Amino acid sequence: MNATLKLGEHYICDLSNCNREVLLDPEHAYALFSRAVKDSGLTVVDEGLYKFSPHGFTCFLLLAESHASLHAWPEYGYCAIDLFTCAIGKDLLPLIQTIKSALGADNFSLRKLDRDAEIERFMMPALVAPIEERK
Repeated sequence: MNATLKLGEHYICDLSNCNREVLLDPEHAYALFSRAVKDSGLTVVDEGLYKFSPHGFTCFLLLAESHASLHAWPEYGYCAIDLFTCAIGKDLLPLIQTIKSALGADNFSLRKLDRDAEIERFMMPALVAPIEERK
């Protein structure tokens, strides 16, 4: 017998008409992004920044809860942000609003996807058995 198990939530954000001066300073934009994620209560375990030439950058935050990434195209005033978390039910909208404001975005779109896995109950009974049966 198969079951579907929700393992995470994936937020996909497109921010446009961002402040180009902020995006042309990758270290500053990265610091704003990193601070917003940390202030949201998510747990950063590693991070990185890669700058493209002549401009643009990608930064990521590896989270205990999964990951957050930002890809910036300063020449277009555009950022693509992915937030994937296994902290199911955690409201990430305040975090997204904070990032939108910090980057000076006039417009944004947001898509949220549930990340589900189909599991076979008979293969992992200890993992899918009701909690009261595991005690």
